[in-house]
Amino acid sequence: MTLKRIITGILILIVCLAAFRIIYKIAGPKKALEERVIPVIVTNPKLGDIEYKVTLTGDIKAETEVNVKPRTTSRVEEIFVDEGDYVEKGARLLAFVKGISAESEIYEDMIVRAPVSGLVGMKLVKIGEQVGSSSGSPNAVFVIYGINNVKIYADVSEKDYRLVKKGTLAEIRLDAYPNEIFRGQVNNIRPVIDPLTRTTQVEIILPNSRHRIKPGMFAKVDLILQNKRNVLTLPLDAVLGETDKYVFVSQNGAAVRKPVTLGMQQGDIVEVLSGLTESDSVIIVGQRIVEDGSKIKETTGQ
Repeated sequence: MTLKRIITGILILIVCLAAFRIIYKIAGPKKALEERVIPVIVTNPKLGDIEYKVTLTGDIKAETEVNVKPRTTSRVEEIFVDEGDYVEKGARLLAFVKGISAESEIYEDMIVRAPVSGLVGMKLVKIGEQVGSSSGSPNAVFVIYGINNVKIYADVSEKDYRLVKKGTLAEIRLDAYPNEIFRGQVNNIRPVIDPLTRTTQVEIILPNSRHRIKPGMFAKVDLILQNKRNVLTLPLDAVLGETDKYVFVSQNGAAVRKPVTLGMQQGDIVEVLSGLTESDSVIIVGQRIVEDGSKIKETTGQ
């Protein structure tokens, strides 16, 4: 064998080895990726209830607010109630004559009574003060708040306006009672939208027979605008895609991409309108690293 042939053979071998290494670098990792088994956790869509609600804030207000005015102007001699007292309609509030007899002909003129039942919110006079008048009418001496029911005024955005109805349920949380949920309902809806805030005001009535809730308290309100029963739901994190939504399901040891149509969302749960059934095994852990056709090994989520 001549030296020329030996050199030619060595060059051919070197070229073959280089080509093999290039092919291996390209095909080897791809083959390894195709053969890799990705561990995932799956769950089945579940039938359940789902709500759409908005959270609002507002201050508690009395259902009624009455300025109590006497029949006449005179000097206050006796006061029978204090701020914060609950009085029944007709109860004595103050007297202009100390110890006046009920048999006196002027008794009712000298006594001021509560025109309604409610909470004495403000006492506007003191013993010894002269009750004045304005515009020919005696000035108010008390303000009484009717609190058998209380009101909350809150602003609802324009986009949710169509969903609010008279009777819409409201769940109310108060800082004064942090571990309780109070329930009321929408009583009135302002029929116009504020062009500056793009909101409208709703009035919520809250029963208060025990008089625990006082005017001025701060309230957080969840308005339940939609409520669906027995619908297919799924953890929101399982859903991928910006515009076209999809999930990965486990089928025969492989990840399969399935488009879905979604409905209402409540927290981290979303309603599935189409694309899945209760028997589908939806990947909820590992869904962001698999591709359509990836080999997977599944365990069941709780």
